[in-house]
Amino acid sequence: VAVAVGFRIHGGVLAFGAALGLILLFAFSMSWLMATVGLRSPNGEAAQAATFPLLFPLTFASSAFVDTSYMPGWLQAFANHQPVTATVDAARDLVLGQPVGWGAIASIAWSVGIVAVFAPLAVRHYRRAA
Repeated sequence: VAVAVGFRIHGGVLAFGAALGLILLFAFSMSWLMATVGLRSPNGEAAQAATFPLLFPLTFASSAFVDTSYMPGWLQAFANHQPVTATVDAARDLVLGQPVGWGAIASIAWSVGIVAVFAPLAVRHYRRAA
């Protein structure tokens, strides 16, 4: 959709690949969190209801839609230090050809940390359920 409305990748093929890799790593980490929630839930509806309060603040209180400098101070503090903002900012900087800084490292650290916590929990709950 972005290309259809005029967006062009300015960072080059390697930067685009790196941005895609960051996004896929973050999606992989979130899949472990959601698997843990799903395995702990009694049914599919309960799992869906339990994930909404997790995803809503991470998505809408991030830099995905609005620059965090326009947010109130208390919301900026949360938005600037959460995994969606780190991943979105790093991917955006990569595809626009801008300096990435610590954004990519923060995104990778968040993703690895989420996997480190939730993968063992999901596996443990899966083994108990099976």
